[in-house]
Amino acid sequence: MLKHLFLLWVLLSSTLAQAKLSHVETYTLDDCIAIALQKHQSLKVSDAQVAMAEALYQQAMSAYWPRLAAKVSADRADEDRTFNVEGSFSLPQNLANGLGLIPGVGGPVNSLPLDLKIKLYDRDLVRASINLTYPVFSGFKRPAIVGQAEKGVQIAEQGRRKTSLEVVRDVKKYYYAAQFALQMEQLAADTLERFKVLEDLTERLYQNGSLKVKKTDYLRTKTITALNRSMLNEAVYARELAHEALGNAMGQAWDAQYHLAESQKPVAITTELQELIDAANHFNPELQQLSLAVQLAEHRITEAQSGYYPMIGVQARAYKLWNGFDGGLINDDNRDGWNIGVGMQWDLFSGFETAGKVNHAKAQQRQIKSQRVLLDEGMALQIKQQFLRIRSSGKQIKNTESAYGSARENRQLHIRAYRQEMVETKDVIQAQLVEGFAKSAYYRSRYALEIALTSLEYLIGRNIEHLSP
Repeated sequence: MLKHLFLLWVLLSSTLAQAKLSHVETYTLDDCIAIALQKHQSLKVSDAQVAMAEALYQQAMSAYWPRLAAKVSADRADEDRTFNVEGSFSLPQNLANGLGLIPGVGGPVNSLPLDLKIKLYDRDLVRASINLTYPVFSGFKRPAIVGQAEKGVQIAEQGRRKTSLEVVRDVKKYYYAAQFALQMEQLAADTLERFKVLEDLTERLYQNGSLKVKKTDYLRTKTITALNRSMLNEAVYARELAHEALGNAMGQAWDAQYHLAESQKPVAITTELQELIDAANHFNPELQQLSLAVQLAEHRITEAQSGYYPMIGVQARAYKLWNGFDGGLINDDNRDGWNIGVGMQWDLFSGFETAGKVNHAKAQQRQIKSQRVLLDEGMALQIKQQFLRIRSSGKQIKNTESAYGSARENRQLHIRAYRQEMVETKDVIQAQLVEGFAKSAYYRSRYALEIALTSLEYLIGRNIEHLSP
């Protein structure tokens, strides 16, 4: 009974383990890129930068709308506000005669003393108003500021595009590195198995008293087998590191489990170098950012030149006053009302400040244009470098693939001859090592081509297969 229960437990454990392994996803290169574009934090930073640039554009566009503000205030003074009138005033002669004033008595006949204290309004006063201002003409400053904000949004969008290209580039590099590490691990494992077989064969030949196989041959094969076992351990470590680096580039958790689908064999490009350089000038985000920066600098020049022009605006106000005193300054005529006016401000002389701003903006534009020229030259040089690397790697793939085929056939012939004691042990070992070297050279050439294609696509800013706009 216990035996049956133990077998049942083993069966269930095996089934659960297989089910767990079957749920491990297998990702292609496109899957890895899609996951990275969804989870990578740098893209969220770029999205925030675009959102900030759009918010600045909205702020700049507000200059085309009137400003409408409501204002309410209430205050209490220490006492009522009054107005004092002191002095004298003259009366017309006919009015003085009618009042019976006597000439020479009390001064001039038509002059009366005056000493009045008039209350203007109560000490408690509440004001409410709605004020409207609208700039009619700003010396082309408004369109310049809006143009700068618009170019800022476009520059931020190119920055987000650059970040996406960087994420894709990193994922591709780590994906191809993981594939290369996996291939080298498999090669090390296959080489180790072949040397184990060679070690067993050498031991049997030596134990059976072969005239050509000596103990030194057996020890040589045993040593090389141990070295290959060490190389396999190192290959496993490299594969695990490459796998973790890819997961980090994808934004995956450190304990995420997944497998990688085998990548297709890379194909060298047939596009001409000039076409690649022209495509980079059209699609590369860094070049596009500098081109937009030149246009933004042009708007800055216009903004600086607006200081030479007058500023014209319209103002309007509607108001209401509340006060406990019905007479004086705040009477029925003045208690509420409105006014509208037009104003102009023109700085006729500002100590050459405007000229300095214009010269500074023009110097900035010249600087950006020079940076664009330098970047064009550097970009063309980098594209040419990757173009030559791709062409060289394509040739190496063909040569190493042919060499691997010959080395494999040579190893098989040596093994068959060694079984018949027709060749020496060192020749068989050499044939095994040459085959492993030829296959590793093929994998390295393939990996070099994949990395060069990835770097070239990043420099261009677009997939090589879709260069047409």
